Amino acid sequence: MLEYDIRDLKALRETFDPKVVNKALKWSVNASARKAATRISKETRQRYDIKAGDIKRRLRIERVERDAGRALLYTGTRLPLVQFKPKEKWVSVTPKRRVKSGPRKGSMARRRGVTVRVRKDKGRQLVQGGWLAKGQIFRRADKDDNKSRPIPRFGPSIPEMVDNPEVMREAQDLVRRDLPEQFSGRMQYLLSKQAGLT
Repeated sequence: MLEYDIRDLKALRETFDPKVVNKALKWSVNASARKAATRISKETRQRYDIKAGDIKRRLRIERVERDAGRALLYTGTRLPLVQFKPKEKWVSVTPKRRVKSGPRKGSMARRRGVTVRVRKDKGRQLVQGGWLAKGQIFRRADKDDNKSRPIPRFGPSIPEMVDNPEVMREAQDLVRRDLPEQFSGRMQYLLSKQAGLT
């Protein structure tokens, strides 16, 4: 396959039809951006217990320069903790409180708590003071007041999860390798098509 240097777009536009060069550029940049987004999603999901669809829904690819620039922007606020595979679990109410009557008299007083798995390297973790209800995880606004209002609990946002130097470095390396190949391939296809060879 012939190589067309994406770093010298000016010379390419002078040698070939500028519309062909611009179209090859647009296609190749978008293709590499999608590959980078896939890599970021994969690397992030190795660290966090999150679905690919949740990451994809919060991705926006924006053009930032006239020629080849694209920015992968991840948007959104913190995700509800209920999205991180909640499981109910019996937990003790206080270290000293015991049941005063009934079949469990004398046993430790318990309540239904909830655990979640946010990061894969940390396993399941108990949501302190939390409980599962109505498809959401709550805890009291004042943990020392059982009559204070319930408030929903949240985990990290997608932007927080993908903001990892190692993940970003891998995505950038991928684009550096892939973009020139994509561009040369698109140029060859479009020029062959223009010449009636395809």
